Amino acid sequence: MKKLYIKNYLKLFANLNKDNINDFDDLVTNDIIFSDPFNNVKGLNNFKKIFYHMFDNVKQPRFVIIDYTQKKDHVYLKWKMSFYAFKALQIIEGMSDITINKEGRVQSHIDYWDSLNGIYVKLPFIGLIYRISLRL
Repeated sequence: MKKLYIKNYLKLFANLNKDNINDFDDLVTNDIIFSDPFNNVKGLNNFKKIFYHMFDNVKQPRFVIIDYTQKKDHVYLKWKMSFYAFKALQIIEGMSDITINKEGRVQSHIDYWDSLNGIYVKLPFIGLIYRISLRL
């Protein structure tokens, strides 16, 4: 049963859209912890708000699961996210450390990705400062 939850969780990410975000309700714990370079939240509703916000603010976000492995209560995941922002297709690659509980539901999801090169460099003012600093 544990593997079924995580497979459905990964399948949901691969097919995530604004209409199926509530499907997380059956796959994660009510006190899920989620962290990435921009967020650090606890609780199912706060977790889902991140994805509603994403769909409201970027065009065509999509997750591709590249690979994953499970070792007892941890799942390690390699993924790629694509979306349109800053007038171009953006691609971010990252890793996730997912912890599951005894029933197989996700209790924490910690994302690791390079926010400097993934997002900040592409912002007009911050990106310019960063590119200038590289020349010094």
